[in-house]
Amino acid sequence: MILREPAHPLDPRVRTYWLVQGLIGSGVLAAFVIAGTVIAALAGASTAAWLIGALGGVAVVGAAALAVAVPWLDYRHYRYEVTDLGLYVARGWLWRRHQVVPHARVQTVETTVGPLMRAFGLVSVDITTAASGGGLSIPGLAPDVADRLVQELALRAGLEEGT
Repeated sequence: MILREPAHPLDPRVRTYWLVQGLIGSGVLAAFVIAGTVIAALAGASTAAWLIGALGGVAVVGAAALAVAVPWLDYRHYRYEVTDLGLYVARGWLWRRHQVVPHARVQTVETTVGPLMRAFGLVSVDITTAASGGGLSIPGLAPDVADRLVQELALRAGLEEGT
């Protein structure tokens, strides 16, 4: 059992990426609340419109508050390291999870980047394993760090170059 925290944090830009992602979700929720309130008001159900607006407003404020707080907590509590045993990842701030993926279990190592992640100059490294859980992902790495991690994991797992 490894009793220490892994050595490497995520790229600090991932906090802003997660913040923007959460605020976009809050904005979508706000749009639905507004639409529901307008539809109820146009249908003549003023009590329902008021109720949808009030409860929806509370939900939007809660979602926005979580969008601000959670990225900072997730960033502080997500670390990784390649050790002799395998890829060691520790994550979670309410429920802490320490996971070691043995090198022999690694089947594929790849990078993923979506449009929003690309805008922040970040990459996610995805590891597929032979375990029933399927693997794990390390989000929010700088491209050069992600490339080095992919190469090291692929070499240690004995995967062919380009996997």
